[in-house]
Amino acid sequence: MTELLYQTDSYLRECEASVVETTENGVILDRTVFYPGGGGQPA
Repeated sequence: MTELLYQTDSYLRECEASVVETTENGVILDRTVFYPGGGGQPA
Protein backbone atom coordinates (compact mmCIF):
# COMPACT_ATOMS: atom_id res chain seq x y z
CA MET A 1 0.00 0.00 0.00
CA THR A 2 1.22 3.49 -0.82
CA GLU A 3 2.35 5.57 2.17
CA LEU A 4 0.45 8.89 2.01
CA LEU A 5 3.09 11.35 3.24
CA TYR A 6 0.77 14.38 2.91
CA GLN A 7 -1.29 13.04 5.83
CA THR A 8 1.59 13.63 8.25
CA ASP A 9 3.14 16.73 6.62
CA SER A 10 0.96 18.69 4.19
CA TYR A 11 3.89 20.99 3.29
CA LEU A 12 6.11 18.26 1.80
CA ARG A 13 7.09 19.01 -1.78
CA GLU A 14 9.40 16.09 -2.57
CA CYS A 15 10.40 12.64 -1.38
CA GLU A 16 12.25 9.58 -2.58
CA ALA A 17 9.99 6.75 -3.71
CA SER A 18 10.24 3.40 -5.45
CA VAL A 19 8.07 2.13 -8.27
CA VAL A 20 6.08 -0.84 -6.98
CA GLU A 21 4.07 -1.59 -10.12
CA THR A 22 3.42 -0.25 -13.60
CA THR A 23 -0.04 -0.20 -15.21
CA GLU A 24 -1.54 1.02 -18.48
CA ASN A 25 -2.58 4.23 -16.68
CA GLY A 26 0.69 5.01 -14.87
CA VAL A 27 2.79 3.79 -11.97
CA ILE A 28 2.18 2.76 -8.36
CA LEU A 29 4.71 4.20 -5.89
CA ASP A 30 5.55 3.03 -2.38
CA ARG A 31 5.03 6.60 -1.06
CA THR A 32 3.65 9.87 -2.38
CA VAL A 33 3.27 13.56 -1.54
CA PHE A 34 0.53 14.01 -4.18
CA TYR A 35 -2.80 14.99 -2.63
CA PRO A 36 -5.85 13.72 -4.52
CA GLY A 37 -7.93 16.73 -5.50
CA GLY A 38 -11.24 17.15 -7.27
CA GLY A 39 -11.36 17.71 -10.97
CA GLY A 40 -13.66 18.72 -13.72
CA GLN A 41 -15.36 21.91 -14.76
CA PRO A 42 -17.18 24.10 -12.24
CA ALA A 43 -20.96 24.07 -12.75
